[in-house]
Amino acid sequence: MRIVICLPDSEDRELCRRRINEIAKIDRIASTVEVVNTADVTERYFNPVDFADMDIIYLGINKEFNGIRIAQSIRKAGINAEIVFYTRFTDAVFSAFDVDALHYLVSGKISSAKFDEVFRKAVSRAESRTQASIVLSCAGEQRRIIISQIYYFEVINRIVTVHYRGGSFEFYSTLQKLEESLAKRGFVRVHRAFLVAERFITAFNRDEITLSNGVKIPVGGKYINNIHLR
Repeated sequence: MRIVICLPDSEDRELCRRRINEIAKIDRIASTVEVVNTADVTERYFNPVDFADMDIIYLGINKEFNGIRIAQSIRKAGINAEIVFYTRFTDAVFSAFDVDALHYLVSGKISSAKFDEVFRKAVSRAESRTQASIVLSCAGEQRRIIISQIYYFEVINRIVTVHYRGGSFEFYSTLQKLEESLAKRGFVRVHRAFLVAERFITAFNRDEITLSNGVKIPVGGKYINNIHLR
């Protein structure tokens, strides 16, 4: 379970970090917690791809850091991580619904029990999401692959290869069929021969895209408008 805490208040950051680690130890949740100073994550320079591998994202809000806008960028990038707002700022609670946040917690006004409840719910939802998988078959062999771990699909001579964390697998299908079945899972067609998980795109131009694993993939002219990097 990968968790990032991105809050403008240092006391709130430490409270969240400490309590999350305590719950993870009690519940035996294998997790890594990254604490980010919001001074290093401004709206102007924020790259949502940096959060592409996160399962749970804690965001704060104050006059200098607009966590709602950061969350909007995360969602536009196709990142489906659980978002929890933890802030002393009470005026943006309704905006949190627009970015499909799990909860809006007001620092200093919630109990430890409520914090724990929301974290455990975020873990449960994240586990359900990341365990969503696709079963592929070829020549009597079946492979179940977690969708969130797929980088891209490539087709050559009617044989499709799925590239994912830890390996690859060849099977018979069409990219059109895969594109339709994965349309709501954040996959985008970038070339007649490539279907890519948008959350792993770190850079692109009119000729190629670069994925977070360093792989470069060509871009077809008629597909350039499908690609969005925010």
